[in-house]
Amino acid sequence: MKNHINSFLEMKKLENLSIGTLKAYRSDLLKYSSYCNDKGLSLENGICHYLIYLEQTNDYRPNSKLRKLVTLKMFYSFLDKENICKINQIANVKIRKEKRLPKTLNHSEIKKILRVASGIPTTEKKIRDQLRNFAILNLLISLGLRICEIRNLNIQDYNPKDGEIIIFGKNNKERILFLTNTEDRDIMKNYLNSRNNYSPSSKEAALFLNKYGKRFSIYGIENIYFKYRDAANIKSDSTPHHLRHSFATELLNNGADIRDIQELLGHSSITTTEIYVEVSSARKKKVLSKFGVKKY
Repeated sequence: MKNHINSFLEMKKLENLSIGTLKAYRSDLLKYSSYCNDKGLSLENGICHYLIYLEQTNDYRPNSKLRKLVTLKMFYSFLDKENICKINQIANVKIRKEKRLPKTLNHSEIKKILRVASGIPTTEKKIRDQLRNFAILNLLISLGLRICEIRNLNIQDYNPKDGEIIIFGKNNKERILFLTNTEDRDIMKNYLNSRNNYSPSSKEAALFLNKYGKRFSIYGIENIYFKYRDAANIKSDSTPHHLRHSFATELLNNGADIRDIQELLGHSSITTTEIYVEVSSARKKKVLSKFGVKKY
């Protein structure tokens, strides 16, 4: 089974998925493989037994179960297309979806990060890195991009004249966003003027470069955020994705239409975007209960 898993993952790599997503697929499938080996189950009959186990077990949280279910369905769809295994019917399991409100940063915390990131560097290399780091943080804050989307950006994807950025999201889905603020465009301009200081090769198309002049890794972008987060002394458990949640929640609080937010975030389903409605409602209830005329 492990050979089939590796083949499936190689196919998925072509879909521009993040490293984290691919690792999750691998983990899910290897656990499934171990389950089948322990129970002496084959590819053909293992999935039904495993899905019933998922439905009944308390070993995983509901959202983890749902992800494993989706992973297995994709895996067996791949096996079917490759004529490796045919399944007439997959067990119909019912897994309750766990609702967790997305975590965000408030205005004060975001300002702290930007203030720290805009400090005055002391050497040429630090100046170079600061311009790059500030541009990356600004895209996370101003456009709510995923870190994998920033990592995948190429020079040709950004138009400095009008601030247009072509984003390639999950499953290589394309969307176009704009840096409408003059300050945002100036931040990108300053970085682009310093990009050659990383000595990239003429063939390097990546927009953001590491110290070797190569495409930045997802972990490198995460570490930039963690560096300024810790220096700003804000929530120690916050991640770059919290800025994406903050971006979406702020749009909603300011009156943006949920469909427009869906398009800006690159969500395939409106259901994914609707979680921010719950965040907004929860905050309104909190404010009313704390500061309302008849607070208790």
